[in-house]
Amino acid sequence: MTHTLPLVAIRDLKPGDLIDLAGDAWADPNGDIISYECEYATVAAVEIETPDCTCVHFEGDASVGFPPNHMVPIGGHDTGYDIEESV
Repeated sequence: MTHTLPLVAIRDLKPGDLIDLAGDAWADPNGDIISYECEYATVAAVEIETPDCTCVHFEGDASVGFPPNHMVPIGGHDTGYDIEESV
């Protein structure tokens, strides 16, 4: 899979980060999670479980354990504010 988004290590994620999990080896190994194809996952919390496993909790109750050095494409940061476009 080719990404044009910048990559960030799991250990460096912060709450509010928007990441692309479509086809990710740990979060979507079969490439069959439809919501990952349509939208970014929003990081709710990052928890170091062991030296080899960092658990990322996403909004919507999903959680995935990743190696801390695993890289994911980051699409931005959700500030929690709705932005209205002026016309």
